[in-house]
Amino acid sequence: MNLKPSHFWKRLVCAVSALALLATVASPAAFAEGPSADSDTTDSLTQADAAQMAQADAAVDALVNSNTYADMDLDQRQQAAQEQLDDLASQGLIQPDSIYYDEENGMYSFTYECGVLGGILLTDWQDEDDTLFQVPLEIPEELAGDPLSEQNDALPLGNAIIYYAFDDTVNSSRYPSYLVMQENWTKWGVNTTLDTDVTLQDLKQMYDYDICILSTHGAYYTYNTGWLFRRLSTSPVLILREESSFWNDLRYGIDLLTHRVIKVNGYYCVTPDFFSAAYRGGKLNGNLVFSESCEFFGGSNQLDLSMSQALLNGGASAVVGFINNVYTIYSRDMLWGTVNQLIMGKNILQAVDAAAATYGADDISWYLSQGGTSPHRYAAFALVHGNDQAVLYSLDEGSAAA
Repeated sequence: MNLKPSHFWKRLVCAVSALALLATVASPAAFAEGPSADSDTTDSLTQADAAQMAQADAAVDALVNSNTYADMDLDQRQQAAQEQLDDLASQGLIQPDSIYYDEENGMYSFTYECGVLGGILLTDWQDEDDTLFQVPLEIPEELAGDPLSEQNDALPLGNAIIYYAFDDTVNSSRYPSYLVMQENWTKWGVNTTLDTDVTLQDLKQMYDYDICILSTHGAYYTYNTGWLFRRLSTSPVLILREESSFWNDLRYGIDLLTHRVIKVNGYYCVTPDFFSAAYRGGKLNGNLVFSESCEFFGGSNQLDLSMSQALLNGGASAVVGFINNVYTIYSRDMLWGTVNQLIMGKNILQAVDAAAATYGADDISWYLSQGGTSPHRYAAFALVHGNDQAVLYSLDEGSAAA
C-alpha cells in the first residue's frame, strides 16, 4: 500500500499513527450487509417504496428548510430532528432501531423502511470563519506570460474535469475561482470542463478525463447496520447537489438498495461502493483524482482508505484528498497549486508537496496565517494514495501519460 502525505507530514504521521492517528480502514463491504453491494440482482425499488420515501423526505425537507429551523442552534436542531425521525418511525416510514446521531459530525443517520440509507446533516455546509475571505488565485511565475516551456510545447497536455457541487453558483464566493482554473488550465494545455450540475450519471463517466476533480462537500457517515444484531459502521460520502425525487429514486433504485448511494438532506451522496460498481474491472484509464471533499480520507484523525481504494481498484493511478474537515479556501488553493505543478511536469507527490510549501502543510497552519483565531479541532492535510510518481504527461513526448 502506497499512502503518502506531503513531505512536511511524513515523519509526523509516522509518530502520530502510533499514538492517535490509528488507521481504522472502514471496509466497503460494510455497505453490503443486506443487499449485495457487488451485484445487480437485488430486487428493484418499487413505486410503493419510492412513495414511502417521498413521504418521509417531504417531512424532513419541511423541517430543515423552515425559517424556524434556520434560527435554531445545534442542540435545538438535534432535538427537532430526533422528534421528526421518531414520528416517521411511528408511521412505519423508517426503521425505528436504525436512528443514530453522530455528535462529532452533527449528522443523523437512519434507514428507510425499504432498506435505503438516509441522513440529516444538522450543521451548515459552510464552516469558514467569517473574517476570512476568498482571495484571487495567483498565477505562478513559471506559467505567466508564455505558458509553455520548451519541453512541453505540444498541445494538448491532457484534459480535466471539475465536478463542482459546492453550490448552485448563484452569488457564490467559490465559483469565480473555478472559472479562473478552467480558463487558465485550458490556456496552459489542459482542456478543462467545469461541470456545475453534477449527477450520479456524470460520476460514471470519469474515464474520459486525465484529471478528475471532486469539488463537493463531504461527510463521514456513521450508521446502524445488520439485520439481527445492529452495529455501527462508517464511511466517507461525497454529497452532490442532485436532488432526490420519486422518479429519480426509481431510476437509481439499484444503487440506493445496494447502498452505493444514500440520501442526505434530500441530496444524493455516493459511497465507495458507487465507484467500485461503476468502474468494476478497472475501467478508469490511469487518471489522477483530486478530491476537495471534507473527510475523504476519514475524520477525527481516523484514517479511512475506502473511497480512494475504490477509485484505485477502478483503475485510477493516484488519488489525492484530505483527512478531516478541510477549510474551503485551503482545499481550493491546494488544488490550484497541485494541478499547476502537474502542468509544469512534476509527478503527483512533487506537485502536492510544492502546493503545501506554498499554502501551508495543513489547513490550520494556513488558517492561522490568514488571521484566524478559532481553528477547528483537527488539522486537515493532503494525502496521496496510489502511484505517487504518476504524472499528467511525459516530458519526452509532451503528451498525456500516467
